[in-house]
Amino acid sequence: MRTKDIRNGSLYYNLKRNRVERVISNNFSKSRVVTECHKKDQVAVPSSYLRLASGEEVDNYLTAPPKRGILSFLFGKIARPIS
Repeated sequence: MRTKDIRNGSLYYNLKRNRVERVISNNFSKSRVVTECHKKDQVAVPSSYLRLASGEEVDNYLTAPPKRGILSFLFGKIARPIS
């Protein structure tokens, strides 16, 4: 994908990391953009590693993972059947 076609804030699939990432700066260099995954893990990525994320990939990215607090962890350990 060409760097000039990449838009800030849009979601792209990183072919090297096998995940969806949001572009936070497309002005890093002529061939690289800066991406992040869920507001952490910021990294400069060659634009050739990116493709536009599909609708399903976007939905999966936007679905928040379930929060796992200490009570849910403990309850899961206690409530599990012994096999």
